[in-house]
Amino acid sequence: MRTTTNLKKAVKFVNNCKFIFSSKNLFKKKLLTFLFLLITAISVAQSGSCSASLNVENNGNIRSTPLDGTYYSLILTNKSSSADTFVLSSKNINSSCVNTDGSSSATNVTINTDFVNSERNSLSEINLSAGESVNFYIHITVPAGTSTQKWSCNKITATSKNCSSYAVDTVLHTYVINPVND
Repeated sequence: MRTTTNLKKAVKFVNNCKFIFSSKNLFKKKLLTFLFLLITAISVAQSGSCSASLNVENNGNIRSTPLDGTYYSLILTNKSSSADTFVLSSKNINSSCVNTDGSSSATNVTINTDFVNSERNSLSEINLSAGESVNFYIHITVPAGTSTQKWSCNKITATSKNCSSYAVDTVLHTYVINPVND
């Protein structure tokens, strides 16, 4: 009798183990699905939470410069609900630019752009709290030997570190004047 009872208990134990382990597999599958959905939701929510604006002060995206250069004043605003760091970059876009006077961009020139803060110190990224704005400058210099009475187009971009696929940009149209004629 004892043997039959022990055997029944052992069979019941094995059946209970099978049930527990099959439930764990089911739990693991559901857990992995849940984690995948959670990570996806966080990623989508995070990318949707990044918001900023980048504007040239007084809508001054167009200006002329003598050969010794000029400054553009820009304002970057973090419109999201969390702090963020923005990486600054500049790209010459003469090939895809439309000059503001309607002239062909085929003869546009390349100029130098440097990011500086209000103390004129070089910078490459800006840290902003939620809702915070900062004023910074683009220092334009004209390389020696550059043709005058020509345009240059530069795309200025601020890319979020929190949401690497989020960026804001603006285009600067700079006309290199001839100092002898102007």
